[in-house]
Amino acid sequence: MVSLVDGVLLAALVGTNACVLPLYLKLKRLDRAQAEYGRAVAASGHALASAGEAVRSFAGEGREILEALGAKIEEAKATLDALEASRRAAAPERTAAERGR
Repeated sequence: MVSLVDGVLLAALVGTNACVLPLYLKLKRLDRAQAEYGRAVAASGHALASAGEAVRSFAGEGREILEALGAKIEEAKATLDALEASRRAAAPERTAAERGR
């Protein structure tokens, strides 16, 4: 009778091991996948931080370029106004000179 109980317990132990082994292997794969996922999330965090820094840098440089462009536009407007004023001043003189001919 003892050997019968031992046989049943041995069969139960073998069955339990047969069920536990696949679960153990799945847990190992899950652990590796989780580690890989953690590395991917960390790399994404670094990439996002770099992208944020690039956007801040771009915004700063863009502001500087915009200010410089605005100054050049104002300078060009002033030059055009000066040219227009000198043209207007020269126009009556030219007209008077043409009448005198």
